[in-house]
Amino acid sequence: MSFEAQFGTIGRMNWLASCLLVATAALTAAAQSALPAPSTAKDVRLVYDDPNEDLHELSLNGSRLVASPPVPGGNVETADYIREYYQMQWRGGDPLDVYVIRPKAVAKPPVTIYLYGFPASADSFRDDAFCKLMTRGGVAAIGFVPALTGERYHNLPARMWFVSELHDSIVKTVHDVQMIVSYAVSRSDLDASRIGIFGQGAGATIAGLAATVDSRIRAADLLDPWGDWPEWMAKSTLVPENERPNFLKSDYLQPLTPLDPIRWLPTLAGRPLKLDDALYETTTPAEAKAKIDASLPSGSVLVRYPTQTDYEKNALADGKLVSWIQETLLATHSGNATKSAAAHERTTEIPEIANRAQSRD
Repeated sequence: MSFEAQFGTIGRMNWLASCLLVATAALTAAAQSALPAPSTAKDVRLVYDDPNEDLHELSLNGSRLVASPPVPGGNVETADYIREYYQMQWRGGDPLDVYVIRPKAVAKPPVTIYLYGFPASADSFRDDAFCKLMTRGGVAAIGFVPALTGERYHNLPARMWFVSELHDSIVKTVHDVQMIVSYAVSRSDLDASRIGIFGQGAGATIAGLAATVDSRIRAADLLDPWGDWPEWMAKSTLVPENERPNFLKSDYLQPLTPLDPIRWLPTLAGRPLKLDDALYETTTPAEAKAKIDASLPSGSVLVRYPTQTDYEKNALADGKLVSWIQETLLATHSGNATKSAAAHERTTEIPEIANRAQSRD
């Protein structure tokens, strides 16, 4: 399936309204400070309760979570890229399928971490067109799916799913991102000084949160992040009507407060940050989108796509959606991430949607 066809379909589906490609975005130089724990933290249910993992903390600083050695699952080599598959694990009962896609003949490329939102599978990371696009220009890609998503959803009753366990789903995957960043840093064939992240939907919320607690993530591109939780739970088309009342209760919403982009987006000032808003998709209600957009810090980039046709033309066509993150990482040099990305932002133009793109300077 072609990139355009695959992601055009995703765009028509509420939950996968875009591609998941990491971008270099303005994330805080002061990122390593964890967000406050929810006041009801002791009441948060733990799925796969691991004594070594604290789901009341976003940062893994001081954590006892330890990764087992990655288990190789084979390589695919083409004229353009090398795709490596590993099974990784750092908590009981929750192995991750992780794909590392490296451009051919490029020594120590920068890295983008791609994180699809719920629901998703790892199929895209095995797609030839996707792999070519992700490694275009000499950037490596690392991909996996969030907790309780795709192949990571198993051994649970049907009533327990990504949204019913949203706090734990998000925090676990924020931890996963940090573990995968550490893995990337451990590899001598990747440039650990140039790591970016691209997230879509819930994956965008997770990607931004990971950046707030891990300064090794130099930049981020967030596509349609979930947030403004009371509004999201009340109106999101992803939420089943028979379950919605439970998600509007204070004991469910309160632990989600520190995970809300409206709260943490302003802390990402100082690093390259881009937010893509597909206005037509309804997983995140329009009112919530407006509040999230308004929370972007000064210097970040906001691009809006009013219609699916606009999105397909100006984001999906020729992989334009990933160009910003790739070019930002490629322009970034060790120790100079913010300066390089800022220079890129000043020269980036999207003529077709210039009247809807905002640069918050």
